[in-house]
Amino acid sequence: MDKSIDAYQGAYVQRFRAVRPIFEKHFHSVDTDRIPDLVHRFTAAKEVGLYENWNYEQQQELLTKLRAQLGRAAESLSKIHKVVLSEVSVNLTLPLEVLNGTYDRKTCEKEVFDLAPTRAEVDGADQVFQGLLSFAENLDKAIKYTQDELPVGIPAGNRNIDAWRIVEAAVEVCHTYPDVVNVSKKMNGSGPLRRLLVDLFKHYNINSNVDAAFNGWKKHIDSKRDFLDLLPID
Repeated sequence: MDKSIDAYQGAYVQRFRAVRPIFEKHFHSVDTDRIPDLVHRFTAAKEVGLYENWNYEQQQELLTKLRAQLGRAAESLSKIHKVVLSEVSVNLTLPLEVLNGTYDRKTCEKEVFDLAPTRAEVDGADQVFQGLLSFAENLDKAIKYTQDELPVGIPAGNRNIDAWRIVEAAVEVCHTYPDVVNVSKKMNGSGPLRRLLVDLFKHYNINSNVDAAFNGWKKHIDSKRDFLDLLPID
């Protein structure tokens, strides 16, 4: 199995185990065999929820700059001699510690080369050059197409979007067991959902008022969900 997949799965298991006691505490009346599913659903919803929260004007500006920079890069690549470019590809196999001058490739210990990038990493970087050489026009048009269709996204502004993600994920889980943790229309200092959110905010080090976070999410996200300008689901 790919090391990156192993690392991701290992990190996920750690996050799962860390937050599970909170759900066992607040859903103690639920069959214990169903707790893992609740934790999985919460974790997944938290990690992918409300991801379309960008500054529209900033993203448009950055995409415009990217088009210009890629255009210049593609033009430069097309003028570099093939042998010179192949030498760049060869040097991609060297450890960063050699490339940045920390070590001399001719005098350093062999152990330094244990830090060299993998073949897959080198091939990926090499494909960037090849992609710019053979696919430059497609890249440019794809970025422009994205700009033309880019939605405004979620208007989070300066609000704590991480707090909203936790609220959103917790509410999704609570809707599964409304008799255990009811989701009210407004939060004002009490209730089982509030107690759950207090523990979750503490667990994830969210420095935000629970009531304000829930009510803000309710006002700006939940009540306007059908009217948000988001990416289309193809």
